Amino acid sequence: MTHHDLDYAGRRLQLLGSRVVEPEHTGHRVIPKHHHQHAHPHETGDSNGEKRSQDRPKFSKPEAATNFELFYDLWFVANLNVFTSIHDISDSARFTSFIGYIVLLWTTWGLTTLYDVRFTADSIWERICKAIHLGVMIGFAEIGTNFDPDDQIVSVFRTMSLFLAVSRFILFLQYGMVAFQIRKYAHGKGPMIATALLHLCSAAVYFGVSFRYDLGKSSRIFLVWYIGGVVEMLLHLSFSQMSYVLTFLGTHLGERLNLLTLVILGEGCIILAKSITLLVEDTFLKDSSYTIWNSTLIGLVTAGTALIYIIFQLYFDWMHEEHSMSKRHQVLWTSLHLPFHIALVLLLEGASQFIVWARIIETASKALNQIIQVQTEAIEDATSSEDVAEKLGELVDSFLESYKPLDVMETMESVNATLKEIASLPDSFWTSNPGPDDKTFLHYIGDVTELANTMINAVYNAFGFNPPEEEENMPKTEFWQSEAAVAVAKRFILVYIYAFACAGIVLLFLTIMHVISKRKGWSPFNIFRTAVCLCISTALALLSIIAANQNAVLENARNTAFVGSSWMLPTITIGYFLVLVLTHLPHPSGFCMGHFREGPNYKEVEEAKDPKESHALTGRPKRNQHVADFEDRRTGYLPGDHELSSPPLPSYEEHQVRRHLSEARRSRTREERRNSRETGSHERRQRY
Repeated sequence: MTHHDLDYAGRRLQLLGSRVVEPEHTGHRVIPKHHHQHAHPHETGDSNGEKRSQDRPKFSKPEAATNFELFYDLWFVANLNVFTSIHDISDSARFTSFIGYIVLLWTTWGLTTLYDVRFTADSIWERICKAIHLGVMIGFAEIGTNFDPDDQIVSVFRTMSLFLAVSRFILFLQYGMVAFQIRKYAHGKGPMIATALLHLCSAAVYFGVSFRYDLGKSSRIFLVWYIGGVVEMLLHLSFSQMSYVLTFLGTHLGERLNLLTLVILGEGCIILAKSITLLVEDTFLKDSSYTIWNSTLIGLVTAGTALIYIIFQLYFDWMHEEHSMSKRHQVLWTSLHLPFHIALVLLLEGASQFIVWARIIETASKALNQIIQVQTEAIEDATSSEDVAEKLGELVDSFLESYKPLDVMETMESVNATLKEIASLPDSFWTSNPGPDDKTFLHYIGDVTELANTMINAVYNAFGFNPPEEEENMPKTEFWQSEAAVAVAKRFILVYIYAFACAGIVLLFLTIMHVISKRKGWSPFNIFRTAVCLCISTALALLSIIAANQNAVLENARNTAFVGSSWMLPTITIGYFLVLVLTHLPHPSGFCMGHFREGPNYKEVEEAKDPKESHALTGRPKRNQHVADFEDRRTGYLPGDHELSSPPLPSYEEHQVRRHLSEARRSRTREERRNSRETGSHERRQRY
């Protein structure tokens, strides 16, 4: 029985883990222990090359995410889900705070991930650090419920700053530990220490910001969080370009970003499922007259589901091998994921709101038809104003029992006051024929409109569309229900604007990331496809301009009829579907747009600075290497001055000399070879 058999767990846990590995030397080259071990010294077979290889650390880089990394991603999902469910985007201030929270959450996740994909090694030390990072994520969940920069709670914002400081301080300790582990190497310690100090400075800044929040004041110092998080990410990615120790080449960073994109798409599925549940609860369960969804609602739910599925396909269909990207392209591709994910969250949120809005319009239209019908019948059969008020009151009370208003007490007081005003009208009003400018007629129309808006606001509240809190806290006027309905309409205009803007932005970033990752095959037809994708993304974004004039939208101007229609979500889905179809169209071979010269798109050899030194035809290459060695240099996986190279191959001249010697030997006759041998043996006998 071995010691391994006696271990209770499947694997023995060390106190400190390390990804630093020692190279094995065989002949002229360094053989890494793993496909993604990171090696940099350029071996030439001499002692100096071997010495340089020992001066630079190499790190083992797993090809897939570990279980602890995936477990950490779950907390990102939880925070995102909680925040999107309780943080309604009702005005521009809430919109900016929504983006700000996602920036904080994403950058904190991103900085932790940048360390994990390069240096984390399972050990007791790393598990303790991971537990603290999970605690920071729990803090995000706690703070997200009351995250409102315009109405700051001092304890919440101070705690947020402390959580950020703790997160950066733990990263400082982790990078410091890696710097300690590579202390014996001549190169690599400096960049690692600089990265650790970067996080230490950030932790100090966030800790100092926590003391700037005072009771009764709203400080704008929280902007340091946003700026600091983005600057940290940019500096981190910049450091990876300047030092081979910090490079992301050979890591599974792309996989982590792919998984995060799946997480956000999954959040979109959750939001869509919640919207469908809300539709069922507030239609079939409250009004038995609804027996089946109409074709419009079925089409919108289908369009929402198809949109998520198409985005999923485009993202992964346009994903090429990550190792085909150079260091610069990989960093740019990684950086684009922050704005891409923010726009994707907003797009999925807006798509679900379009579905709910369609049901709101349907229910509100039904309420208006009911009140018009009751009003008409009451006026025809009315003998007094009290009869009209009573019939209208029965309709409104019955409707409000199914669709609860936001503030029940205030709403019922407003309804009763309006009904009393209608009951106080002279009975002769119902038998007369008042003109459109009659004061009594205008007053009655205002009262009926107020009752109708009361019912519409109850529908808004049932489906989660409420006016901004500022509108709710304002003093109530005589027709405050009508004002609240207008405020909700303005809120939906904001949803329309950011949904279409983000639809164009998401497609734009998808296209840009595709261009970055696709390094070869840019024929005219593929360029044409890319141009069409950019045009569709621009068109979707420009559709948001239709709602720029809010007054025109509220007045139902003809040029704004698209806003609020049932074609909003299908338009986005159709645009993305066209891109998907265009993506998978076969490449034409004979059409002029698809005809291009066959051959490599990238030069497979480095051109010499002097044209005379070019070995394309007859010159001698400076260095012969296999294609794999060239690909490493081209993609940046190994720097040009410090790469693994194959053993030197025979030069061109050596090959020519050998060939001529072989031909000369074959051309000699058998007799000449026999004479040569006899002459040689005769000379040897004479010497003896």
